[in-house]
Amino acid sequence: MSSVSYTVKGSTATLTLDAPENRNAINQALLEGISEGLERASADDAVRSIVLTHTGTVFCAGADLKEQSSAGSAEGARPLGASAANTVIRALLTCPKPVLAAIHGHVRAGGMGFAAACDFVIAGPRASFGLTEVRIGVVAAMIAPVVLARIDDRTAADWLLRARTIAPGEALSAGFVSHAVTEADGSVEATVEKILADLRKAAPAALAASKTIVNRRALELMDAREEEMIELSGRFFAGDDAQAGMKAFLEKQTPPWVLEQ
Repeated sequence: MSSVSYTVKGSTATLTLDAPENRNAINQALLEGISEGLERASADDAVRSIVLTHTGTVFCAGADLKEQSSAGSAEGARPLGASAANTVIRALLTCPKPVLAAIHGHVRAGGMGFAAACDFVIAGPRASFGLTEVRIGVVAAMIAPVVLARIDDRTAADWLLRARTIAPGEALSAGFVSHAVTEADGSVEATVEKILADLRKAAPAALAASKTIVNRRALELMDAREEEMIELSGRFFAGDDAQAGMKAFLEKQTPPWVLEQ
């Protein structure tokens, strides 16, 4: 079964991350599914907008740590799927159709890069966000350019260094989320439909050109920092801290560096 399903209803294509048993972790199957879905939607003139959503309680948990851990710690090695993950982020940013992330669950680590690359992020009341990499001994480097394009430096310091859980309302205030839907507001789907209705009134070519303007800063940051960030991420994934941190995470243990006071 594919990790990503593709459906079209009216003028909207929906890509659903559909590997809940793996918490929609980033692996080759997930990356290929998103890439293929974006290509398919981009090539279909009947499609005006794309919704990226998920099954299960997790939108995306970040890198598949089982794959990363089994890959070992070769010095200078890139994290598995590093280039492919960045290719997907670029594809989300440069896709000529607007992309809406409809998020009902948790977004962590590399999944934050996917959310940041979408044009709209609609978060439900059970959604949460977090850049948790430092807690397993690695650095949120690969996704840093696109995430930093959406938030200010003080917010970045708080999120990257503390690695804490971010509620939808806070993510909205920080500019990372477009809409934080509460129980009183209604549903994520209703908010998504309101946005889609507006987008259906826009001329497709003008919409595509406008998207290039709003995503220019994110792409410029990626262009300037991508190789540096992949190297930094790879260096930490290959280090002893990462091996200990991933082992502790998979075994539900406490990493060796954690202090009580």
